[in-house]
Amino acid sequence: MISPANIDTSDPPPRIRADESAVLLEIAQAAGSTLELHEVLERVVEKTARLTGADRCSLWLLDSTRDLLLPAAIYGIDPTFAARWKRKILSIKDERLSQEAITTGQPVVVLDAATDPRTDKKAVDFFGDKSILVVPLASKGRVIGTLFLNHISRHYTYPPHEVAIIQAIASQAAVAIENAQLYEESRRQRLELLASFRRIGDALAAGLDLPDTLRLVVDLATEMLRATVGSLTLCPTDDAPGETKWAPVDALERYGPELEALTDLANEVIQRREPCYVADLRERLGEIVCHGAPEALRTYVGVPLFLRGRIIGTLGVFHALPKRFTRPEIDLLASFGAQAAIAIDNARLFTRLQRQVEELSAAAQRNAELFTRLELEKKRLDVIFQNSTDAIFMADRDGRIIAFNPAAELLTGWSACEVLGRGCQEVFGPGLGETTMRLLAGEPPDDGVAEAVVVNRSGERRHVAASYAYVAASNGEGPFALAVVRDISRQKEVERLKSDFISMVSHELRTPLAVIKGYAATLLNPSLHVDAERQQRFLRGINDASDRLTRLIDNLLSVSRFESGRFRLNLQLVDLSDLVCRVVAALRGSVGSHRLTCIVPPEGLVARLDRDQIEQVLVNLVSNAVKYSPEESEVVIELRAFDDPSLVPVPVRFASGIPRGVLLIVRDQGIGIAPNHQRFIFDKFYRGDAPAVRRVAGTGLGLYICKSIVEAHHGAIWVESQVGRGSTFYVALPRE
Repeated sequence: MISPANIDTSDPPPRIRADESAVLLEIAQAAGSTLELHEVLERVVEKTARLTGADRCSLWLLDSTRDLLLPAAIYGIDPTFAARWKRKILSIKDERLSQEAITTGQPVVVLDAATDPRTDKKAVDFFGDKSILVVPLASKGRVIGTLFLNHISRHYTYPPHEVAIIQAIASQAAVAIENAQLYEESRRQRLELLASFRRIGDALAAGLDLPDTLRLVVDLATEMLRATVGSLTLCPTDDAPGETKWAPVDALERYGPELEALTDLANEVIQRREPCYVADLRERLGEIVCHGAPEALRTYVGVPLFLRGRIIGTLGVFHALPKRFTRPEIDLLASFGAQAAIAIDNARLFTRLQRQVEELSAAAQRNAELFTRLELEKKRLDVIFQNSTDAIFMADRDGRIIAFNPAAELLTGWSACEVLGRGCQEVFGPGLGETTMRLLAGEPPDDGVAEAVVVNRSGERRHVAASYAYVAASNGEGPFALAVVRDISRQKEVERLKSDFISMVSHELRTPLAVIKGYAATLLNPSLHVDAERQQRFLRGINDASDRLTRLIDNLLSVSRFESGRFRLNLQLVDLSDLVCRVVAALRGSVGSHRLTCIVPPEGLVARLDRDQIEQVLVNLVSNAVKYSPEESEVVIELRAFDDPSLVPVPVRFASGIPRGVLLIVRDQGIGIAPNHQRFIFDKFYRGDAPAVRRVAGTGLGLYICKSIVEAHHGAIWVESQVGRGSTFYVALPRE
């Protein structure tokens, strides 16, 4: 508060009074003008500071809560600092000088800022203030902020006339500030109205869906008229029920009973077909809408939404204050409603089109998925067709081939481009050709399978089994016959081999048994006298026949162990040089005039092997070489070591990963093996069909057993042969 001791009571000189009058006039002119708010504020602080000789002058405005002081304008400091200062917001309780001026409505004088208990000492030290005058900004009995005058260069006493003139300046400034704020508010409202119309126009152009358009319309109407609550109600149609949108979205929760009672107002708008304005809902509807809540709704205005002469709904707004809306605002809402009706109609059309598009899109998606599945199925079938190991062909109703896969090309020797359009009898022969035509005539083969012999273009006969499928006619095409043809020549050969094997084993069993039986019966006949030499010969015959039976039975047991998984190796360190020499020496007495040559490293060659099994491999290979070689020919058995598998005649890669190995070679000068039989000789029961082979007794198990034993050692076995010049068998085994 200002005390007499703080005020200089002397009258001001005439020049000062003239300056004061000029400043008051200029501020009054600013109050009546449409200057920008910041220009008014800057002019007030500058003119006031210059008039009073203050070093700094600033303006603080109360916010809408009247709890905060917002820095508005300052004069007398660096512009950069001023920009930062304007971002400093103070609580009114923390600014005691402003709080006192606002509470009392009177100026506050601080003669010594450093000692006065009401000042902020940190601010005083920072700015170097000596004396401060704080004047309330009052207009129409309401304080809107404070005006500060700060003296820094010296302590200052404030005479009454100067305080009075500053109060007058503050009053004029308050009027100017309120006018500028009203101008700003008016301009902001105009901009908001323009923005609202632009947004509704954008909605028309953008084609929002119906829910978004309704939400946008009610939000814009509420914002445009600064209403408390907004509502948009659509009338029901044949294809859609009526609905209401609220702004804010929780309006029903906050004003439920009131808004339910106001439903009749929307119906009144529709019935009257013109805007409805209720200045005070309390007078219209009574206490039901004025239940004493702090935000009871008091004013309502609603307008019909016309579209091509037909009302499609209503747009209404409510306010918590009575008599809140003016005639121009009602007209504005009606104009806005006309635009909103067009936007809603477009949104409905857009929604219908969108629904149709979605339905079409869903149908297209289903078709696309079906097409994709068909394409995938087609590709899958094409992959099967192209990569099937069975020959596949399709014939039309005239028996002409229309599809032919690579396996069919391999089987027949015909290329697909050559056979397309040809009759299936020409390509596959009469057997399959006639069966195909009978199928097309409606006479499928028994069980859908037919066996036949196909002669390919090279003259080679192949046994085949064909599975047929009848494809009925559709869309004017067909019927068709689809055949899957499997080459069963190998199966037929296996069946033949099995039959031959049974005959062969029967023969192999009967021959030694007959020898044993004959010799034993002779020796046991008491009426026959057999000298010692003949007895010895008979016993050797019985022994040899028994050995032959033992070898046959051992081979059969070995095959059984291989196929049942019961075969096990007894690995141990074996000197292969010694093993080869011992086996060759034992065989020399049973090979007749054949010469066995043994070549082994003199220093020996040790490997971890099953001695008995490798001995059987060597015996089988040497026995075969002798059986299929002419008398007095040479059979060479060679043993050598190697450290690089790639150096052996055929590259070998041991399954164990060990690079070092041993190579066992058995070379003969026999009949040789034809190239087309070499890949089958290690198969079970296989013996070939050459007459020279058929003349030699055997079961077709020896090489199969050799291959099984070698592979059990993680080794490899193969053959090199020329017909009439002999064969060379190689056995490669890993060496630890």
